[in-house]
Amino acid sequence: MGKPLFEGVLTAIVTPFDSEGNVDFDALRDVVRFQIESGIHGFFACGTIGEGVLMSIDQRKSVAEAIIREAIGKVPVIVHVGTTNTNESISLAKHAEQVGARAVGAITPFFFKPDVEGLIDHYRVIAESVNIPVFAYNIPHMTGFNLTPEIFRMLCAIEGVVGIKDSSGNLSQLQEIIETAPKPITVINGADELFLAALIVGANAEISGVANVAPELMVELYESVKESDYAKALKLQRKVNALKRILYGGPSNIALIKAAMELRGVKAGLPRKPLRPIKPDELTRLKDKLKALNLYW
Repeated sequence: MGKPLFEGVLTAIVTPFDSEGNVDFDALRDVVRFQIESGIHGFFACGTIGEGVLMSIDQRKSVAEAIIREAIGKVPVIVHVGTTNTNESISLAKHAEQVGARAVGAITPFFFKPDVEGLIDHYRVIAESVNIPVFAYNIPHMTGFNLTPEIFRMLCAIEGVVGIKDSSGNLSQLQEIIETAPKPITVINGADELFLAALIVGANAEISGVANVAPELMVELYESVKESDYAKALKLQRKVNALKRILYGGPSNIALIKAAMELRGVKAGLPRKPLRPIKPDELTRLKDKLKALNLYW
């Protein structure tokens, strides 16, 4: 089947913003360095946790450049280029290739949702516009469109489409994608609560939101699986699940992730409007919950 293009844990890296919605590039540089020092295996830039669809095209290009500049020669970067329309996605993909991205990923178009024929053409022209690999990105609870195993098999006819990031949280669907793909592919899971299970059924890597806050925890889980220490891996997965319930159980998972990073001493900035930062009482509850997990640094 050949070696997968990506393995391990890739952080779905946050984008720090100031109160005016401008990118804090100094903070972004420090976030990248913190993640690399913590042993992370790569980055997914400008994705859901990175608030990519809330940024202008120029901002997304600048953020991709900044992350790649810090990561290049150390770990690979996949740049998310998905938008509501094909031309902007092509522009972002070409730019990502120019600045050194290892691959690009694209969510299925949202708001105006194409039919299957239109979707296949969308990915085809993106793939034809660049010479780096393209990943389909399935996140149906955000886009309202589920990229099923059947549709993905059709996408595999496109030479440049080399794999999928599946954030559906549906292990059965992930397993079918792995088992029925008509060519060698790289499968990246995007649901942190399924990380262990996804690796067991054959996923190659994880793009993780939780890794922003606890990169060491996600890396240790991955390494435990590679060492076939499944008892340890299961304990770590349960800790990941508990942490995810904390981070994804409030007004905004992005706001809580950034606040938790700040508690670690990593400047992560604010979410971009219309998302709001957490309030003082929410921060107090977050501290208490992290302490209970022995994860308040």
